[in-house]
Order: sequence, then C-alpha cells, then structure tokens
Amino acid sequence: MNAPSRHLVPLKPAPFADRACPKCGQPNPRVLDVAFPGIHILGEYQCSSCGYRFYHDLPIGFAVDYDLAIGVDDGVLHNPKQVRDWVHGPLMQGFRAPSDAEVRIERRVLRSCKRVLLLNTLDFLYGHVLLKLWNAQHYLDEHPDLGLVLLLPRSFEWLVPPGVAEVWLVDQKLGQAHGWYRSIDRQVKSFLTDFDEVWLGRGYAHPDKSGIDIERYTGVKPFEIERFDSEPPHITIVLREDRLWYRTSLHKEKHRIMRRLGLKRMADAYFKWDQQRMALRAFRLVREAIPACTASVVGLGDPSPMPTGVEDLRTSAMNPETERLWCRAYARSQIVVGVHGSNMLLPTALAGGCIEILPNDRLGNLAQDVAHRRRDAMLLFLYRFLDEFAGPAHVARHAISMLHDFELFHRNNIVNPPQHERR
Repeated sequence: MNAPSRHLVPLKPAPFADRACPKCGQPNPRVLDVAFPGIHILGEYQCSSCGYRFYHDLPIGFAVDYDLAIGVDDGVLHNPKQVRDWVHGPLMQGFRAPSDAEVRIERRVLRSCKRVLLLNTLDFLYGHVLLKLWNAQHYLDEHPDLGLVLLLPRSFEWLVPPGVAEVWLVDQKLGQAHGWYRSIDRQVKSFLTDFDEVWLGRGYAHPDKSGIDIERYTGVKPFEIERFDSEPPHITIVLREDRLWYRTSLHKEKHRIMRRLGLKRMADAYFKWDQQRMALRAFRLVREAIPACTASVVGLGDPSPMPTGVEDLRTSAMNPETERLWCRAYARSQIVVGVHGSNMLLPTALAGGCIEILPNDRLGNLAQDVAHRRRDAMLLFLYRFLDEFAGPAHVARHAISMLHDFELFHRNNIVNPPQHERR
C-alpha cells in the first residue's frame, strides 16, 4: 500500500512493516499480526534473519516519536530511544499481565464505507484523548475518500464532529486505559474484517491547535476576537482541585507535608478554599478597575456562595449538558484564567485569550494545553503565562491590561500595518 499521505499508516491489506529486528538489526521483518490492546497499536513481526519474534509500536499517538519493541517470547523491552517510564512502564505491565476483563465497545455505523481511516484516541489522560481527537478535522478535510472511524472513550462522545463514518465507543474509565485488554483486541479485529482497506491516522499528540475549528466538535461558536473590546467584559476562572494555585512555595510545601502526615482531608479543604479566595480577590481587583466585568467559575467540585457578578458553574458530576454549559461560558469570555493542565484546552479553544498559572515543574510543557487561534502579534498579547506563585494582584494587572489595551494593540499590530502573506 502506497500511503496517500505521510500522516497515514497502512494497516489493511498490507500492514506497516518499516521496522528492523531489535535483536540483530535486520530490516523488513515478516508481519505476523497486529495487536490492539488499548492505547497502543503494535505490529507483531518475525525477523527474516534470526527468527526473533517481537511487537513494535506502530507510529501513532505518542509512538510517532516514542516507539518501543517487546520480545514476544522473552518479554524483553527494547528501548533504544530511552523512552521515559510513563510510556513503557504501563505498557510492559500490561504485556506481562494482560487483562481478561470484558471492555464493551459499542459500534455505531453512521455511514457505510469499505475504505476507512481508523483514529485511535484511547488514553489514560483527558488532555491526551482530546488532542488525539482533534486530529479528526485534518482527516475529514484532507481524506474525504476514506471513511473516518473513531475509537473513542464513551465520555467523549459529545465531541464527535459531523462527517464521521463510524464511532467505536469504549466503555472504560480513562484511569483504566493503561493495560493490555484482550477484549479490545478481539473486538477491534472483528470490526476490521468488514473493510477492504484500512489506514491508521497518526493521531499526533500535539496537533496544530491554531487551526482547530472547535465549533465542529462542541457545537459552540468561539469568542470572536474582533469583538474583544465591544462585548461585555467576562472572565471564566477554571478551578481544578487536583493541581492548585498556591500563594507561595511555603504554602505548597505545607500542603505536601500535611498530606504526608495523614492530614489530607483537612489540608485539601484548606488549600482549595485558599485557591478560591485568591481567584475571587483577583476578580474583585479587576472589577474595581472595570465595574461592568462579570465572571464564571467552572471546575470539578462543589459550588459555593459567590459575590455579585460571579456565577458558580462547578459540579462533581459531569455530563454532556454541563460540558456544553461550560463551553458557552468560555465562548463569552475575553479571558480564561487557570492553572496549567488539560483543563485549559477547551477553555482556550473557545475564549478570546488566557492567563495561565504555570508551575515550575511544567515549564517543559509550555503551551501544550493552550489552543490558541492566532499566528500573529496578537498571540503574544492574548495568551499570558505567569509564575506559579503569582499573586491575585499580578493576575488582575494582566487581565485589566488585556481588557483596557486590546484596541490599541490590535490597531497597531493588525489593523494599520499591511499583513504579509505567509509562505
């Protein structure tokens, strides 16, 4: 099979075989099978020289760059790229102890096709699934001759874009996605028998987010940047409870020590409350400068009484209706504010801009969670990254400047100068 694009990987009738034996280095192994244990899709090969049998990641998802090989019979991990433990650890654990748990997959055929492109979005982290799913837009637009098939956790069903040929909904919690599930392998192979030709979408873990048409996924139109200074000023504050905004490094260390001393419940309650207090303090400072400004608070957690002008949309039980309610809040926000993480992907895809609190241990992940829509100077103005111990006054200063200074910055950098064609 000659790939019509470098972004596709052949699977049927001739699976991907551009691999070398991890034991002796001989290229062009014989393809024995393909395994679909969950997050990974692996080719099973046999060396034509030494006879060694091995699994090797097909180049999809994180395995585009971080691929591994495993000896079928000896169970040896071959990791010449020194892939980190968070990738190979769970894979090896699953390989050594495959699960016989029955994971139900509901197959929904929306459009019958014989030539298809399978996009595997399964992962153990919310953000990873979402980023893989955002590859669907490219495949729908660039390969209309191939029916797009999504292998998707059921909780993401509400984000399926129009035009998909089939959706295979996996009834599994994200935290259970690590592992080697024989039932997933069996069901996927059974579904694939119905097709004459199958390609795999590479499903890049970091797609170009600036081109994502988020309305196709959410049904919600994003904030129009051109109306940034004419729409009523609104800020959405994202409060996550598993990664907090701390006042100082001492507060962060106190929280850690208290948890180690068995005071987890008390410590969590206090520092969650303190995070909310800082967020509301920042908003009050913004409102002192811009009295018309309102705010929404979202996140997994229990709502609490809020000051005038603030709506609390938090909940501990997510469903598609709540997801869309939050999306509408993002889409009427000039700014979303929150701590770095996958919780910022949808907000930044829909809002005008963001202020992100970036923990020091996440500097290497800068902007991975920000779905910016700009490729010009406005990118620097609309997306702000602050130190993890930035105080409420510092956050407020940035928000006030963004709301006050947008018109001047936009006119100076976008309206007045000629815009050069990108080449």
